[in-house]
Amino acid sequence: MAPFPETEIMTIKRLEVALRKMDFKLLKDGAYKLHEKYHSGFKFEYLDMLKEIFADVSNNPSIPEDVKDILSPTIEDILTSQGVKVDVASSPYESLNQNRVSSLTSLSYSTPVEKEEQKLSAFDAFGADKTEEHSQTFAQSPYSAEPFKEYTPVQNNYINQPNLQVQPQVIEENKIKEVVEEKHEEVNSEINYQENIPETIHHEEQHQEIEKELKSIAIFYFQDSSLEKTKNITKYRKLVSKIQEEHTSINEILGLISEINTQSNTNVSEIKNILDQLKTKENKLSLITNTLSSNLTNLINECELSYGLFESNEEKKLNLLPMFGLTNLFRCCECSNEYLNNSQITPLVLQCPKCKGAMLPSFYSNKANGELNIDYYNNSMVTLANSKVWLLIHPTFDEKITLNLLKSALMVSNQVEEIYIIDKDINIRENYRKMIEDINSNIKVNIQNYALEDFLNSIN
Repeated sequence: MAPFPETEIMTIKRLEVALRKMDFKLLKDGAYKLHEKYHSGFKFEYLDMLKEIFADVSNNPSIPEDVKDILSPTIEDILTSQGVKVDVASSPYESLNQNRVSSLTSLSYSTPVEKEEQKLSAFDAFGADKTEEHSQTFAQSPYSAEPFKEYTPVQNNYINQPNLQVQPQVIEENKIKEVVEEKHEEVNSEINYQENIPETIHHEEQHQEIEKELKSIAIFYFQDSSLEKTKNITKYRKLVSKIQEEHTSINEILGLISEINTQSNTNVSEIKNILDQLKTKENKLSLITNTLSSNLTNLINECELSYGLFESNEEKKLNLLPMFGLTNLFRCCECSNEYLNNSQITPLVLQCPKCKGAMLPSFYSNKANGELNIDYYNNSMVTLANSKVWLLIHPTFDEKITLNLLKSALMVSNQVEEIYIIDKDINIRENYRKMIEDINSNIKVNIQNYALEDFLNSIN
């Protein structure tokens, strides 16, 4: 199965993260990836972001020269090939066209100068001079007139009536005073409201940012399993279960282990790019899988991800849950102690460091009626149910145990908000979407071809 091609935004984001954290190893890796992408004939869209990176790299003396020698010429070639002027002292927005289309929103936008010109031309279109317009408006204002003049005749009539203590002029003055005070209060209220808007928006943005950081992520990575391997594991489980009761051929068990290892230790490098992207995030991350491949832990170590096995640990970046075990995960036949072997060579049997008994590989069949480790299964279901975002990679309807696991987690969970599904087969993606919506229609399901990019953007 071919690895996922890395998108342009992934490549650029790697460089931005590396510059922000001053991680020169990550920056060099990103420079090589950008170089390879450019020379493969790829046409870049995020030119403004690339020019910002170019300016940062060029003006930062702490960046090693060997990294600059790769990154700076590559970005310069990309920009000049598309007619963008390269200037380390200026903003990228100055050298791009004034009327542009955002590559993220596809909405045209204009510069502030253009907007100001549009406002002026709009006034001109009405044909009214602003000075004249303002003078007319003020002339019509009730506060610029002489409000008491019209009551002069009435006031003269009341002079000869001593029983009336309040004159109409005083009444009118009080009315106007009340109107002025009311308007003044409205203006003050509006000013206070406007002054509080930035603080309110700031608090709302902080709240939204906290919510994003708290999103827990569960990746369910599926790999196809051959019928022959399933039969071998089922036979292996039966022999292991009888090892204490009767004489069992050790040669037969070792022969099965060797064959199962050959069938199970598949290539899992297609998820490397995803793990590389997620290790820079702050989200709580879990990886649930049906693969038995020992290459999985080797890959996680290569990505420099700290992880725990079947445990959620705040000090660990990743919680790894291989629900059918791993070829390099061993279990003691005497005390049931488990041990994960991280060496490059996967042995057939180990000696238990706790009781010195024999340790055999702890893997299980994905057959519906086969033996299953209920602890592995329950841990996987609880983790899924407690995760807000799911990423399903190559899901299948053929493996009933994993299918029922997903259904059960959805039925008992009130946490799941978004599910992203990645597979080449549109029928699988569509059928999974329908299955999920039948269980919980409130969950946002993304089955688009760009679902992976949407997933990564949603947790930024």
